[in-house]
Formats: sequence, C-alpha cells, structure tokens
Amino acid sequence: MSDENSLVGLEPARSGGYDWPRGTFDGIIAARALAYIADLLVLLVIITAAIIVFGILGILTFGLLWPGAALTPLITLAYFVLSLGGPNSATPGMRWQGIELRTWDGRRPGYLQAALQTILFYITVGISWAVVLIVPFFNERRRGLHDFLCGTVVVHREPV
Repeated sequence: MSDENSLVGLEPARSGGYDWPRGTFDGIIAARALAYIADLLVLLVIITAAIIVFGILGILTFGLLWPGAALTPLITLAYFVLSLGGPNSATPGMRWQGIELRTWDGRRPGYLQAALQTILFYITVGISWAVVLIVPFFNERRRGLHDFLCGTVVVHREPV
C-alpha cells in the first residue's frame, strides 16, 4: 500500500503512546476520592430537589406525575455524562480538585465515552467495589478498573 493510500490515524490507541508530564498522577487517588464525595453532595441536593418537585407535581395532578420520580436515577447519569463529556472534561468536584478526565492518548473524551465511563464505574462498583478501589494502587497512572475498560485516565489539569 502506498503512502498516499494509507489511512493515517486509524491504528488503535496505545496506553503508553502519550507522554504525560511529570507529576500528572501525583496524589490523584485522594483527589478523585474527594471529588467524588463533593459530586455526591451536589447530586444529593439536585435529586432531593427533583423528588420534592415530583412530589408536588404528583399531588397537583392527583398522582399522574408520581411515576416521573422513577426517572431521578437518570439525573446521576446526566450529571456525570454532561460534565465529563463537556468542554471541561470534569465534574464540579473534579474541577474543585484540579483534575480532569482524558482518553489514554491525551484527548478530551466525548459524551459517548463519558457515558461508557460512568456506566462502567457503577457496574464495576456494583459487582466488586473492593476491586475497583484497589486497582488504582497497582498501576502508575492510578487508573481504576472502569478507566481501563473504557480507555480513560484522570489527570491533574496542571501537573503538580
């Protein structure tokens, strides 16, 4: 195949293919944990407000809109997908900690990859939370099990 006919850029991405600056992964486990706790607190407020709104709407419509409260788990998915796939590649908690999500070759993830990352996180935590919490301690980039499965890595915005 000649050079003119080759499809440039279609080779699979490699985990070792991007040179991350020194200090990119220092303290990332603690930052991720604190960011997740902050995000859970934000979600607690949002979901509580949604439940109150659906409760009031349910009363006003004589119960017709109470089934809408079953959609509140989608708030969590939307929160993470829109935050991680957006222009900052970080949830509000992650921005507070100065970290962001990237693909393993340094690019920002799209909404589809953010959705995959979020869904895989909750699936892997549901199956074996201990494995999810232990995996980052045994790799130099501090990637969780869900990060390996969807090709992402969490890094400091500015290397430490």
